[in-house]
Amino acid sequence: MRENIWTGAVDIGGTKIQIGLVDRAGRILQEKTFQTNAGRQSPQKAMENIDRTLRKQCAAIGVDYKALQGIGVSCAGPVDAQKGIVENPYTLPGWEGFPLVEDLSARSGLPVRLENDANGALLGEILQRGLWDQKVLMVTFGTGIGVAFWNGRAVYRSGRFHPEMGHIIVASGGDACYCGHRGCFESRCSGQALNRRAAQTGYTDFDALYAAAVADGPAAQLLEEICRDIQNGIWSLSVIFKPQCIVLGGGFTKRYFQMLRDATLRDSAGKGDFLEEFSVLPALENRNSALVGAVMLFKEENQDEEV
Repeated sequence: MRENIWTGAVDIGGTKIQIGLVDRAGRILQEKTFQTNAGRQSPQKAMENIDRTLRKQCAAIGVDYKALQGIGVSCAGPVDAQKGIVENPYTLPGWEGFPLVEDLSARSGLPVRLENDANGALLGEILQRGLWDQKVLMVTFGTGIGVAFWNGRAVYRSGRFHPEMGHIIVASGGDACYCGHRGCFESRCSGQALNRRAAQTGYTDFDALYAAAVADGPAAQLLEEICRDIQNGIWSLSVIFKPQCIVLGGGFTKRYFQMLRDATLRDSAGKGDFLEEFSVLPALENRNSALVGAVMLFKEENQDEEV
C-alpha cells in the first residue's frame, strides 16, 4: 500500500462553504467554514479563498500542496459535472455559468473534480460505512431535497446534469416550485416547505405543528398529510431503484429521523412484490460526508489502490 494520499475537499452550499483536507480513509484532518456570498464576483472570491485556505491547511500539517491528488468539490446543483460549470441560479445567485473547475485548476495547479452535492454526500457515506456492494438511496431533507443513488458499483448519473429527483411529483397541488411544477417532493417536504406549510395553517413552524399534533386535530391531520407526501416521494424512488439501504440526511432529518424512518417503513410493509428488504439509516452525525466524498471523485484514477 502506498503512503497516505491527501485530497483537498470543498462543499459549496447556498449559505456556507466548507473546506478541508481528507485522507484516503475518509478522515477529515483540517476543516474551515466561511459564508457563501452572492453576486457577480462572489464565485471568483470564493475560489481565491478556497485556494488560500487549502494552502494554509497543508502548511499546518506539513503536507506539500502540490502533492495533493487534487481538489474535489461538491456543489449545490444544478451543476454540469462534465464541463465543470456551476449552473445554479436558485441557491447560488451570481454563480450561474461559472467555470469552477477551470478557475480553481488555474489557481491551484491541481486537478479539480466537480460533483453535485447530493452525489458528494452519498459518496462520503459509501466510503465511511463501507457500503460498496449495496444499492444505496440517499435522501437529504434540508433547505431543499437532494437525492442520489449508488447502484453497487457507481453513482447513478444522467448525462451532463444530476437527475434532480427531489422534483418528482408527490401530490396534486401545493405551492409552485422553481422547477415549474406544483406538488413536487421539494416544494412539499423540504425543511423550508414544511415550515411554510405549518405557517399557512397558523403554526409558527413545523416544530410547533409537530408538538401540537399530539392533541390538536387540525395539526394531526396536516402532519398525516405531510407524512403521506414523504411516503409518496420515498416510495416512488424506492420502487424504481430497489435500494437495499436508504440513508436519510439533512438538518431536518437530525431532528425528525424517527418520524421519517417510521413513515418509510410503514409504507413499505407487506410490499415485497415491489421492494427488496432494506434498512433505513441516519446520515453519519458530526461528519461532513460531502467533504469525505471528495476522495471518491478521484477513485477511478486510483483503481489499483485500496481506498
